Amino acid sequence: MLFAQRQGLFRPYHETVFQRFWSHDLELDELSDISDVIASVGGSAKEFEAYVHGAARAEHDRIIDEAEALGVFGVPTMVFNGELFWGGDRIDMLIERIHNPESIATALGSRHRK
Repeated sequence: MLFAQRQGLFRPYHETVFQRFWSHDLELDELSDISDVIASVGGSAKEFEAYVHGAARAEHDRIIDEAEALGVFGVPTMVFNGELFWGGDRIDMLIERIHNPESIATALGSRHRK
């Protein structure tokens, strides 16, 4: 996904992976499968595989470390104004917070830090 984003291929990559994964037609752990997806949406499988065998691991680990420092531990997780929203059942709360950001004080009470 990170490679596809950099190449301007995120949307077709995402749509292809989503459709093929849920159709049980894609093994996410198989480099050749993902390389084929990259190639099918106009990317270079060779450049993708070089990325996987090069910078990808360090970038992945950095992103994981940053997420863990924010308190992220599952999906979906969203952060808005420093507040963590975890789980699909929290999306309505996030939307409310976006529309009414001052509601954080009511929601968190004495735990709210300005």
